[in-house]
Amino acid sequence: MKYYTYPIKIEREGKKFYAYSEDLPGVYGIGKTIEEAKTSIFAAMRIYIRESRARRKPLPRSRTVYSETVSIAV
Repeated sequence: MKYYTYPIKIEREGKKFYAYSEDLPGVYGIGKTIEEAKTSIFAAMRIYIRESRARRKPLPRSRTVYSETVSIAV
């Protein structure tokens, strides 16, 4: 088993959560909760990676080197 590392983002829109990775275009997840969105995108990422490997298509490298959420007082 090989491990792949890609950052994901989860955003809320209305009552749903949307998960995506900027490194894997067209791969996304959706759910009523953050956990459902994460589970959904993990499944989509696995499919993307398996299909890419089966077609011998190179996988994109993760472009994110560092990410942090910060709070700033103004």
